[in-house]
Amino acid sequence: MTSSEMQAKFNEAWALRNKGNSEEVLLIAEQYLKNSKTPEDKALFLKLYAQVYSDTGRLREALAHYKEIERIYIQIKDEAKQMHALRHVGDLYHQLGEFECAQKCLVQVVDYNEEHEVNILEKANTHRVYALAVENSHNASEAKVHWQKGESYYAQLGIEEGVNECRDHLE
Repeated sequence: MTSSEMQAKFNEAWALRNKGNSEEVLLIAEQYLKNSKTPEDKALFLKLYAQVYSDTGRLREALAHYKEIERIYIQIKDEAKQMHALRHVGDLYHQLGEFECAQKCLVQVVDYNEEHEVNILEKANTHRVYALAVENSHNASEAKVHWQKGESYYAQLGIEEGVNECRDHLE
């Protein structure tokens, strides 16, 4: 199966995930993970596992899969995708209450995003989760900086929900 066919199957499975069909998504992920011929394809289908596990509260399992995805991108030297995976790792650490681990991951992603061309949504989401992690470590002044940046990026995109969340934390 070609990479474009694998991507199409991933997109189909992602749509099922968005509809809440977790079991079906995991079956697709298992099937296609076995047929993955490239590290990129493997990472793609590991993402299905990771996201379904995250969606269903299986955070440790999601974390393990996102760490594996990050390792794959390190191996193939795709720094942008590595940083995206690392953002998810940081987010999961935050959700698990491991704020120091979250901050160590997320500060790398924030720094990377400032130095490279990264889409605005990625920047907004990174500042949001980093602000949460810093806020939970009782560093209000640093959190405020990242809430403000997140708010600005979400506003540029017209994502009202993101803007409102950031503003709620800034009050």
